[in-house]
Amino acid sequence: MKNKLILLLTFIFILNPFIGNACSMYKITKDGKTIVGNNEDWLSPNSKFWFETGKDGQFGVMYMGQLDNFAQGAINEAGLVFDGFANPELPIENTAGKTEVPIGQAIRTIMQTMDNVEEVKAYILTVNLSSLTASQIVFVDKSGTYLIVEGDELIIGEEEEKAFSNFYYSQIETEEEVELENFQEGMKFLKSTQGNASMAYCSDVMKSLSSDKLFGTQYSTIYDLNTLKVRIHLFHDYSQFIELDLLQELGKGDHNVMIPDLFPEESLGRQHYEKYNDVENPVKFLEELVASSEVVTEEELMEMGFNSIINMIGYEWLKDRKNTKAAIKVFEYGTTIMPNDANLYDSLGEAHFINEEYGQAQLNYEKSLSLNPDNDNAKEFLLKIASRKLE
Repeated sequence: MKNKLILLLTFIFILNPFIGNACSMYKITKDGKTIVGNNEDWLSPNSKFWFETGKDGQFGVMYMGQLDNFAQGAINEAGLVFDGFANPELPIENTAGKTEVPIGQAIRTIMQTMDNVEEVKAYILTVNLSSLTASQIVFVDKSGTYLIVEGDELIIGEEEEKAFSNFYYSQIETEEEVELENFQEGMKFLKSTQGNASMAYCSDVMKSLSSDKLFGTQYSTIYDLNTLKVRIHLFHDYSQFIELDLLQELGKGDHNVMIPDLFPEESLGRQHYEKYNDVENPVKFLEELVASSEVVTEEELMEMGFNSIINMIGYEWLKDRKNTKAAIKVFEYGTTIMPNDANLYDSLGEAHFINEEYGQAQLNYEKSLSLNPDNDNAKEFLLKIASRKLE
């Protein structure tokens, strides 16, 4: 339940000038070459690549995402790429008779077995996409043809250049209507330059679309769909990059790597990654964030969404990194600066519960319940704690 709340709040953060903007994608096809760029904008720098070799005639794939292993993008050895976008709510009605397949599984089927967007579209038409009411997926193949999956709308196009972000093309008449600052900055760049199908030019485009805010660009990937080379920029720093050869990486067998670990220790992105993941002082990043925001009161912190930011970071430590002590420190810091937030006490209670500190868990769940008498989650866990004490 908490994770669903966090995802919903993320859409609100996109509109906050302090917190950040939106992910973006761009493709260009010229002279028989297709280059695709992608910016992943998010709070956490804990992003990774994982490589799965092709088995039984399937394609090998390089996936990318966070610690939860849910693919946010991918490229296969046939030159098919995809990226996903969090979007405003858009109802999906065309579900009758469709196959019930988790979207993650559907993506894996596509990336392991398909090489063009027409084939992807034919498959997608058979799948119940009701889980995509607040998101969309974009596929591009090496011919340069793209497919936008908006649930009920499946849009195929072949323009030489095309940009995508956290909006639905089916809901606008022109790109000028899109109210995303970084997308419009990117459009200005595209209109003022002569595009060419090169990694260098695509890097410049992704720079124009990037964000350095809190929910900013953690990494950019540039794909050459013909040579299967991948260029990576870390933490909206376009002064340096590393390049991978997809086929060489797949030749190493199944493996994974944290994206920041590919870069030098002195790089801006690597330093940010180390500070964010400071095991000894997991609240250092938050303390600096609060100091830089110039907010003073608890009400201001709530308006800026710091309670949800703390929850995101705390649950990453708790669920993904399995470090309950660090999670407890993060949630404790949250209750210190926002002592009237029932959800933070609930989160702290859960961290203590998982750490088998039932007395502390009870105290924090009771505090959460005193602030929010309708907190059913706290009631449920207090009953669990009571039953454990009776054992």
